[in-house]
Amino acid sequence: MTGTAYDSLVEKLHPQSWPNLSGRMIAIVACILGQEWTTPQMHGIAITADGHVTCMEDYIGLASDFERNIAGLLEHANLTPEERAEWDRLYSQIDDWRVTA
Repeated sequence: MTGTAYDSLVEKLHPQSWPNLSGRMIAIVACILGQEWTTPQMHGIAITADGHVTCMEDYIGLASDFERNIAGLLEHANLTPEERAEWDRLYSQIDDWRVTA
């Protein structure tokens, strides 16, 4: 594969590669990657202090379920270390209001 880790990450996670992925999960991944794969699009994903995931005014679900689903997708995508680092960089931009020790 040529190009940047971001380009190959977008290619691996593109919805054409995942025909059984829900529209909501495609929208979540697209939001994190800064892609426009769905209509409507998601913007402003955040994790609340009590561990719930929201997107603007929409409720997505529990952070534990959200993180487990994302982890499963990434595992099946067989990301390279560079692609995983890029994902982690992009994912870290989600507002996470949980208190960490």
